[in-house]
Amino acid sequence: MNDPSVTLPFPREPKYGQAEKDAVLQLLDDGHLSEINRGPATNALEAAFTRLTGTRHALSFNSGTASLHAALHAVGASPEAGVAVSPMTWVSAITAVFQAGSYPVFCDIEPDSPNIAATAVAEAADAFSAVLATHTWGIPARMDQLAKATGLPIVEDCSHAHGALYQGRAVGSWGAAGCFSLQESKAVSGGEGGVLTTTDREVYERALTLGHHPARLAAGLTLPELKPLATTGAAYKYRMPALSAVIARQQLRSLPDRMLAAEQNLATLRKVLEECDAPVTWPSIGELSVRGWYGTPLTISVRVPDPAELSKRFKAASIPVRHLYEDWTQAPLLQRPELAARFWPHVARSPYRPPTSEELPNFHKAMRQMIILKVPQILAPDYMEQVGETLATVLARTLVTA
Repeated sequence: MNDPSVTLPFPREPKYGQAEKDAVLQLLDDGHLSEINRGPATNALEAAFTRLTGTRHALSFNSGTASLHAALHAVGASPEAGVAVSPMTWVSAITAVFQAGSYPVFCDIEPDSPNIAATAVAEAADAFSAVLATHTWGIPARMDQLAKATGLPIVEDCSHAHGALYQGRAVGSWGAAGCFSLQESKAVSGGEGGVLTTTDREVYERALTLGHHPARLAAGLTLPELKPLATTGAAYKYRMPALSAVIARQQLRSLPDRMLAAEQNLATLRKVLEECDAPVTWPSIGELSVRGWYGTPLTISVRVPDPAELSKRFKAASIPVRHLYEDWTQAPLLQRPELAARFWPHVARSPYRPPTSEELPNFHKAMRQMIILKVPQILAPDYMEQVGETLATVLARTLVTA
């Protein structure tokens, strides 16, 4: 018996609409595509992110990875003590720790969410100089619990979670710094780019010194211990192109409407799956929290014997699933410190220890049991009903016949 298939096309609008095109053309007409200081394009985007997050400062970068590097540098990530990281994240959130002169220490995720577990952080807090908490797949991490687990600075990786709230408060405002990616696939895109948010002036200025132009350093540095860096900084070229800034600014304007449509689509999908008694559970985010929209994680509540076969059947049925991240903990770069030391020589002298599979049981269970769905950001009830019915049928047939 063949599985049913989703026959309706995935609902989408052009990633970049007329507003983005108009902003780019205006910038081209103005003739200034590079802003070495806090020019109009940069200023508008950074101001928009302070409003989005309720923070005092925002600092633009040419990538989300650069913003993570700067944030970890700014909060004092150390070569003597590592940075707590989740294994369920993109690899750049791990290598940014090396870039900042420290090393990753992997902590397991929660049993009921894709995010780093506060209990795992608390168990090894003495081994850390900072915590990097990713709001994975847009699900807000439990920031209050992480703060209680350790007094160390927390950097939020918000690359999946533009516009998300945890307990009524914006992600990117809970930790010492928040970092947003503006890469093409994200809910807010500049093509490429990143933004750091913080209310701590010292964190802001220390991040500024890593990769911005001396003109901006001279105008922005106020702390006596940092002023000697005004003429050079660290001279990484991390500033955002003006083109990325004006595009992302327009994307921010449409974000609330797109988030609302996605939330309504998810409600439709959930209703169908519940009516079909599909064996799936959903991460709990709480009544006062709002999720971001990069992917929607569902956990299959009965054992999946062959995740690859299930994924194959989802794709054959045109169910809009996206790949889980690789298990980076087992990649050669993370398993063989001599390879990492080719890029970051301090690793050879650090206490870095390659992670083992046994240390991360919740993560490895999630890698077998979790699926990530793409949810449209325009209202599409008919499509979501068809996806829900097809998903439930494929799950039933695959898991019953396995």
